[in-house]
Amino acid sequence: MTRLFEQAALLALLTLISSSVKAEWSAGFDNSLYYTDDVALFSVTRRLSLKDDPTQPIIDRPNQGGDFVYEPNANLTWSGNNSLGEINMALYAAGYVFTEKSEYSHGLYEIQLNQKFSTGTQLHFDYNLVPDLFLGKNDFLPANGSVTEHDERLINHFWSIYLDQPLTDKLTVRLLSRYGFRIYDAPFQHRDTQFWTLGPHLEWAISPNVEFLMGYHYEQGAATPERASHFPDDVSYINHYASAELKIHLLEKLSASFIFDYEKTAFTTVNSNDGHYGVSENVTQGEVELLYELDESTAVKLGWQHGRRKLNIEEQSARNNNLWLGLDYAF
Repeated sequence: MTRLFEQAALLALLTLISSSVKAEWSAGFDNSLYYTDDVALFSVTRRLSLKDDPTQPIIDRPNQGGDFVYEPNANLTWSGNNSLGEINMALYAAGYVFTEKSEYSHGLYEIQLNQKFSTGTQLHFDYNLVPDLFLGKNDFLPANGSVTEHDERLINHFWSIYLDQPLTDKLTVRLLSRYGFRIYDAPFQHRDTQFWTLGPHLEWAISPNVEFLMGYHYEQGAATPERASHFPDDVSYINHYASAELKIHLLEKLSASFIFDYEKTAFTTVNSNDGHYGVSENVTQGEVELLYELDESTAVKLGWQHGRRKLNIEEQSARNNNLWLGLDYAF
């Protein structure tokens, strides 16, 4: 899998080299203010998306209190043409800045390269980085000795390749492949994980005012065997994720998006002394967002998101609500 992504990166570089000198630049800014009722669940709830990281890890310690969160988001896009067709490259920098629980603040960075061929087929390459993600306080479980509590932090990387193929003028199928790894800070290095994802998406332009997107991901994640075997804390897993999104243009300048997500994660440790042995988690989530275009370059958005997650070994579900107001600006 690593070799495949190295070859994809080389192809992307050659594609860039072959591009013509004719190019255009554009930029955009997105500022959103959120209120979340659980800071421990906010990031993982927001990243539950077909194009983001739906399996971002979480510590099973919800109810950590609410907070206001500011999200600045900037992007720079380069577009041009080459011998293959249209090409564009985009750089994204964003972050979540927590007002009171500042330890949860972190940045998100992304590079995208898209090649559109004359046949209408599109090939996308994507690299996503979260350099210092604080998950919360967690217990360190040594093979022998007393349990101690530490901050759990990680660096999260993943690379994506997806192919868009129009079937008709209204239907497009997407095939996605993803590979990544998560590197944990001490003393949780035994949780270091490599993961890969495969899945199809389908986009359907039902009418000029109604669009529908649905998709499914199958993912496997494996903790480093030589480390995980020494601790009763193996986070290896199999994940199934499905999502459906409906976007409706209600008025000339007003649109609404409705999203439903379902995810099931089953931990695969074979150590009966491990706290993850026989454990699975189910997640259901809904979201609604209204977007109003003030003019060609500016839009206001208002949204609400509700998530519910439950481990099969617990009686109660963990719930999270996020409310937001945002402003998009492009030039």
